[in-house]
Amino acid sequence: MQIEKLSKELKSLRKIKSDEYGPFNKKMQAIADIWTVLVGKKIRPHQVALMYAAAKIVRANNEYKYDSYIDAINYLVQADEIHREDVSELVDSYFPKSDVSL
Repeated sequence: MQIEKLSKELKSLRKIKSDEYGPFNKKMQAIADIWTVLVGKKIRPHQVALMYAAAKIVRANNEYKYDSYIDAINYLVQADEIHREDVSELVDSYFPKSDVSL
């Protein structure tokens, strides 16, 4: 798949999902808060996105559906963005500002 095509699809998917469900980061935080109570261990928003990506990977392993792959990629990209924001000082110490495009 061409990177440009994938990038456009992910951007479109984010817009559709945001319009349907609201801001991604806020939803991941709300889910993390509930899961934290349920499992008795602190769950962070990027971990929710990682678990959703894992579920999509399991689904893709059982049956081919193109959107399972797109969803998994999107969850991984957004998990990276959330996690990177959480540890921005650490990321900044590894990469000069000019090398990181957020």
